Amino acid sequence: MNRRYLFALAFLVAVGVTACAGGGVTEAPPAFVNTPQGNRVEALAMTTPRANAGAIRLRDGRVLICGGTATGEIGGVLSSAELYDPVARTFTPTGSMTVARTGQTITMLRDGRVLLTGGDQNAGYRSQLASAEIYDPSSGAFTATGSMSTPREGHTATMLRDGRVLVVGGSPNGIQTTGSAEIYDPTSGTFSRTGHLNQPRVAHVAALLGTGEVLIAGGGRGGMPGGYISYDTAEEYDPVRGRFTAIRAHMTSDRVGAAAVKLNDGRVLIVGGKSGRIMTSRVRNLGSLTPLNTAEIFDPESGTFIKTGDMSAPHYLGTATLLNDGNVLVVGGWRIQGPVVVGMRDAEVYQPETNRFFRAGQTNVARLTNTATLLNDGEVLIAGGVAEKGLITASVEFYSPKQHRFLMLPETSGATE
Repeated sequence: MNRRYLFALAFLVAVGVTACAGGGVTEAPPAFVNTPQGNRVEALAMTTPRANAGAIRLRDGRVLICGGTATGEIGGVLSSAELYDPVARTFTPTGSMTVARTGQTITMLRDGRVLLTGGDQNAGYRSQLASAEIYDPSSGAFTATGSMSTPREGHTATMLRDGRVLVVGGSPNGIQTTGSAEIYDPTSGTFSRTGHLNQPRVAHVAALLGTGEVLIAGGGRGGMPGGYISYDTAEEYDPVRGRFTAIRAHMTSDRVGAAAVKLNDGRVLIVGGKSGRIMTSRVRNLGSLTPLNTAEIFDPESGTFIKTGDMSAPHYLGTATLLNDGNVLVVGGWRIQGPVVVGMRDAEVYQPETNRFFRAGQTNVARLTNTATLLNDGEVLIAGGVAEKGLITASVEFYSPKQHRFLMLPETSGATE
């Protein structure tokens, strides 16, 4: 009997999907779409199924999608990568990573190269990586760069104003949590230790503020007596002093596995995640944490957290993408279907001027740990993730802010609908 799927992200409750036993296929079947001529054809898709991959828009408008897991099983973590060309509407393979990775961070450097750090190399305990690598779009190749001082999963990587990258927290072994941080210098290709968190954190959020400091908020800590602890605390990293300082104000809720994005006015929107405070039923949730439909804003000027309107559905491990009009698209997340963890179709848009969320329709395919990447034309590429029945999908779709809906394209199409 096979394992249906297994993500080896931090502490199960924080940054991953639980294992479910059962036989059957681990790859979701292809999605289909009707052409303008009325023919039912296979929809545009990635070259391989991927969940918990990394994705980023390159300077030329193409999208790099790399790593992740294709099966969720031991040996299912990928080293392969591919490029989406928005002009040709095609996915093509590019060079492979030096190491198979899932849950790695992905950061655009000033020179257009892409930094990947940490993640997991396999499903299971002590599969976390300390290594890092660079993708060069001009050559299509990945090359190893300096290694971090400790293996990390569930960490964050934030580019500072001077072009260096701050790497914070995470888990070194899938059980414990680290409060260490380090800086990657693209000039030397090396990591160096910097400061130390006031609280060790995994599955937290991070955002560069207008002051040049970095907000670190929420997350949790494993390996503690009594089980997993989730945080409503936050702190700021000062790159000049190389220190973390606790923020006096607390978040409106403790949150682990939330998503965050800096708004055009410099404030930071933090959405969803799970809380340890709420039990909505007598049935015990995984880790006693409950998915949240709430969100909040961090205001750097006042140093306070302000509650927003609620979302229509809880989004734990969802994605948040800043759109060209200043609104934020929230897609996907965790849903329990019997004994299986599956993706969700719910999506919403946050409007800063009203401080409210509005339904954005539903995705064509349910998604969890998918990627969401803003394209040059203002659409958002939604790719991969865990779909229905806990199966991992290669399918992709596009959110159109103009049409306020999600579109799937025929595989043979060279133009948008």
